[in-house]
Amino acid sequence: MMKPLKRVREKVSSIIQFFPRLFRKLSISTQLTITIFLLFASFFLLQSILNNQFFRDYYVDREFDNIQSDLVNYLDSLNAPDNDPYDVMYDFTQENNAYSVITDGEYRILASTFTNYTFTIENQQDNVSYTILVPENTYDYAVGDTIDATIYEYNDSLYSAAYINVEGESIYDSNIACSNDSCLTVSGVVTEVQKPNNLNYLFQDNLLVETEISRLRSDAFNLSNHAYEYKNSEVAYWYRSNDGPEDALVFVHELDWVWVVTIIPIADTNDIVSIIASYNYYVYATAIAIIFLWSFRLSSIISKPTKKIEAVTREIAQLNFNVEAHEYNNREHASLSRSINLITRNLKETLEAINAKNQELTELYEEQSKQVLLKKRLVSSISHELKTPLMIMQVTIQGILDDIIKSENSDDELENVLDEINKSSMMIQDMLQIYRLDNAETQLDKSEFDISAITMNFLKEFEHSIKKDRFDLDINIQDQVIVNADEKLIKRVISNFLTNAIKYTPPTERIYIEITEHKDHTYFELTNYGINISNDELDNIWMPFYRIKQTHQKATRTKGSGIGLYLVSEILTAHEADFGIKNVKNGVKAWFKLYH
Repeated sequence: MMKPLKRVREKVSSIIQFFPRLFRKLSISTQLTITIFLLFASFFLLQSILNNQFFRDYYVDREFDNIQSDLVNYLDSLNAPDNDPYDVMYDFTQENNAYSVITDGEYRILASTFTNYTFTIENQQDNVSYTILVPENTYDYAVGDTIDATIYEYNDSLYSAAYINVEGESIYDSNIACSNDSCLTVSGVVTEVQKPNNLNYLFQDNLLVETEISRLRSDAFNLSNHAYEYKNSEVAYWYRSNDGPEDALVFVHELDWVWVVTIIPIADTNDIVSIIASYNYYVYATAIAIIFLWSFRLSSIISKPTKKIEAVTREIAQLNFNVEAHEYNNREHASLSRSINLITRNLKETLEAINAKNQELTELYEEQSKQVLLKKRLVSSISHELKTPLMIMQVTIQGILDDIIKSENSDDELENVLDEINKSSMMIQDMLQIYRLDNAETQLDKSEFDISAITMNFLKEFEHSIKKDRFDLDINIQDQVIVNADEKLIKRVISNFLTNAIKYTPPTERIYIEITEHKDHTYFELTNYGINISNDELDNIWMPFYRIKQTHQKATRTKGSGIGLYLVSEILTAHEADFGIKNVKNGVKAWFKLYH
């Protein structure tokens, strides 16, 4: 038993000793090439290990040390009775790109007294008070300050500032150009200042804050495992969060009156390591290229075998990868031949992989081209649709200015202009909604609502038109059909279907509406009778700015913009719903399914 083991040890020992002897027999250029390659490989391997194993903890420790001093000052300032928590929190979060909220002992975010920082001044000219939103928290407004400001309406009760001058000093200037109709100039004394007592209202809906507050309130999360000594005597808590929307350092401190949860977003160390690695690839690629150039310089002094190998490399340069070098008369040529053959095989495999990727890119490019073409068509159609109302408005207004339109008729003409403006505004709002739905980052505002009740309300709104044309309304709507969707957008879908049905259905014909709830989906159907749509129009009905032709003589006061059904398709696609419009016997059925 011992003799076989002895022979194995002797064999391994001879192999280990063989490589140093073999290395000494190689040429100096080959030894240099191998040595440099091994050095770069060793350094690259060592750096990769260090980056992957130690950089993460080093980076987190460094970020922790950097924030500690600022965090101590911040908490001391919050604890000071004379300081305003709002200003302290605002300055700290702005300087450190952080989020900080105040909670009770059970980590419930406390409510703020006010949700806006405002001040109220009484205008000297008309003695009217104006409440103005503070545009920047760089000045501490106080009751009694004399302020000159240019403001414009923000909502029914608040104004935004375009320019603020306090006691003769310019505090804020937005460089907004205001017309006399849109802006007011006020001057007076500050009578009231309302400031939030914390920044909770600003951060409580932040996804990262919500995630960490939920974690702290979770029974599965033991915060005591993350305690650390704070200010050499007090105990606080901190941990690194890396499974939320972004990496962050989370600090939890107890003050005299509240708990403070502070979240510092930090860069993903994996991304940093990836960037470093990508940069190093270029460095090492350059070094390898230099080594190869050195090898080529040495090969230039070799005679005939080298020329044959060179002929093979020319073939490879012409992308002919079916050639091989077979020069084995010495170590250098043999090594070079094998290297060239290996490169040839790798290049052949790489080229095949590149061709496959190019095919994928080509298909992706064609798809992107279709999207670009559609966007061009949308822009062209929008320009065309806006041209007519703009021309009407221009001609009407010019006619009024030139007294071509008499003053007694100007009100009617201006009403026509306002109607064109409203229609154009609605079309633009629809297009903005379409672009928001096309954006992959846009999230639907989903909630639970009664689709049956919404549909019945729409029928009440259209009651006058239904009675006017004496439609036979057939309703099969279940009570209290609850769906989870974006209520505002689903209303647009139902309103569009009802509007089209009333517009295109001949008088006295039947309109059928069905809403039923099934095991895995809710079904909506609207069928209007007395009309059919040609197959050519059915193929194009979902295209933007496409209008179907009316097949009866029913007069309509206005025609649609042509983007209603396109918006419907975008809304239902965003909801991952099935939908369609098809001809039935003497009618047209529009339907959709919202899945639970």
